[in-house]
This record gives sequence, structure tokens and C-alpha cells, in this order.
Amino acid sequence: MAFASLRRARRLALAVPVAVVLSGIAPSASASGDPNSDVNGAKQQLQQAQAQAKTVDSQLANARSNLAAANAQLATLQARITQLDAEITSDAAKVKQLDDQLAQDKVRLAAYLRNAYENGGSEAALLYLLESKDIATVIQRKVQLDHVTDATQSLLDRIRDESTQTAQALSDAQDARVSAAAAQQQARTTQAIVAVAALQVQQADIVAHNAVSSSQNQLAAALAAQAAAQAAARAKSGVVFQPVPGSTFTIDTDLTQPSGETAQKLNAFLQGTAMAGLGDSFMKAEHDSHVSARYFVAHAILESAWGTSAIAQIKHNLFGFNANDRDPFGDASTFPSFDACIQYVANFVWTNYLQPSGSYYHGPTLRGMNVDYASDPLWAEKIATIADTIP
Repeated sequence: MAFASLRRARRLALAVPVAVVLSGIAPSASASGDPNSDVNGAKQQLQQAQAQAKTVDSQLANARSNLAAANAQLATLQARITQLDAEITSDAAKVKQLDDQLAQDKVRLAAYLRNAYENGGSEAALLYLLESKDIATVIQRKVQLDHVTDATQSLLDRIRDESTQTAQALSDAQDARVSAAAAQQQARTTQAIVAVAALQVQQADIVAHNAVSSSQNQLAAALAAQAAAQAAARAKSGVVFQPVPGSTFTIDTDLTQPSGETAQKLNAFLQGTAMAGLGDSFMKAEHDSHVSARYFVAHAILESAWGTSAIAQIKHNLFGFNANDRDPFGDASTFPSFDACIQYVANFVWTNYLQPSGSYYHGPTLRGMNVDYASDPLWAEKIATIADTIP
């Protein structure tokens, strides 16, 4: 048992990576002078850091599992040694008891033989037989004498056999104890190796997650710089951001084009939320006001926390419409229903932000809307991220 356990423990040690290579994690982003290029580079860097952190998380979980197994193996061996110590103590006590009993019986036998000798020995036994009155008595007395002799010998043999067996059990337990102690020491060494490896992976995991945090900060800074640069450019030239076609939903997706969604698909996506059942309303807004339902659902999710915000629940306002930073709830508009809110805000966005004649038109995209619609420079990026997850 001890050697099989030790082999398992050694396999655990081999399964734990001794070192985790973290070269290349979260390299410092260098400003290229092009805000868009910096944002793309920061996004790529964040993806790499997140992938590395995920890998190290898996390694850490494996290392902790191996450490737990090594600790359990060491505890099992300790319990086995404790059990063997108890067996050795018990067997040693039994051996001593049997040795003492054998010695006492030998003394009694010696006294018996001395007494028999002093009283005539075999002649006394013969006389005992000859004094019998009849043959039946002779046989009876002979049986008694034989019984005494056999019983004495049997007693000695039994005690000797028990003593031999107990001594062997004691020897076996002592041998097992030696083997278990050796296995325990080796398992303790293995456990120490596994613990060090687990600590290394844990430290690497901390570094990896710090790299993710650093990359997130760099991306946020790059996005802020991009937004500032765009705002400055628009202030100087009144730039209009043209939509950029693509398979994924981005801040440059054309918000006036059909989304490809259906009321059924949107209802399935919104099922179980406070916005459940609004698929028809969003599709009507897309049809009547030319506002992409995919974008508009994402807009509502961001602004109302899936329809759970106080403004949404009390004022049926899913978009924080007219909710100024000074007094969001007080300034927010009130609507008679979610559907009324969706239709009104969709028409407002189309009229003022998404068609060229609109007062705040900077292109039919989230990037263009972000110029004047929201004070948060990352507003467009947040909505695009949500919209890209809608089936």
C-alpha cells in the first residue's frame, strides 16, 4: 500500500509545471500617433493578456488539485503509521503477556515434576496403578495420568505457538512500519515539491491578471484618446463618420440598415428579463423609424440594465431619455408604456442623429451618435459590444 501510494504521489509531482513562462505578457503599448491604431493595438494586447490569464488560471486550478491530492496522500500515510504504531504496541504487550505466562507455566511444570520425583516419580505412578482394586480402576487411573501429561504438554505447545504467531505479527507490523515511514518521508518530499510548484503558478497567475488589468487600462486610455481626437477633429472640420460594413457589429455599423432580426428572435433573447415580450415593439421601430433593432435593443439594455432601472420601471423610460447628469431621475422623461417609449425615442434618434438633415448628424453610426448624444466617450463602444452578442 505504501509504495503504491508513493508512486501516485510522484505522478502528482510530475504533473505540476515547475515554472510558468510569462514572457511577452502585456507588453507596454507604445503610442503610434494614430488613435485608431493605438486602440486596435490595445484591444489585441488585451485579448492576448486575457488568453494568457485563462491558461494560467487552468494551470493554477490543476496545481491546487495536485497539492490537495498530495496533502491527502500524506495524511493517509500518517494515519497508516498511527495504526501500525497501535498494532505494534498491542502485539508487543501480547508477546510479553504470553512470554510471562509461558515462564510461569514452566515453573509450575518444573515444580510438578520435582514433586512427582520426590514422591517416587514413575514408581509412584506405577504404585498408584497397582493399588487399583480392579481392572476398570486401573484403566481409569491410567487415563487420568495420561491426561495430566497430555494437558501439560498441550498447554506448553499452545502458549509456545501463540507466542510464535504473535512475535511474527509484531515483526510484520514493525517491517510495515519501517516501509510506511520511508514512504511517508518520500511523500513529504513530493508534497513539498508540489507546494512550491503550486506557489509558482499562483504567482504567475497574479502576474497574468495584473497584465490583464494593465491592458484594460491601456485600452481605456486609448479609447479615451481616440474619442478626444475624434471630438477635436469634428470640432475643426465637422467630420461625418461613414459606416463600415462587416460581419460583426461595431461602432461603425450602419444603424439605418435592417438588422436581420425578427420579433420571435428578439423575444427569445429577452425572455426572462424585464424587457421580455418587446420584440414586436423593437421591430416596429426598425420598420417605421429605420433604426436597427439590434442596436436599439442594445441601447435599451445598457441604459436600463435590462429594464430594471428605476427610470425604466417607474417612468417606462428604457433609454434614460432626457436624463441629464445633474438629476437623472428627475429630468428623465415619462412614457405611458415601454412600447410608447421605444417608438418615440426611435423616431427622435432617426430624425436628429441618423439622417443627414438631423441637427446632430455625424454619420449613421454609433461613432457618429457619440459626438453629441452621450457625455461618456465610451458610450458607443459599450453599445456595440452588447449588440454584437445579440443572436
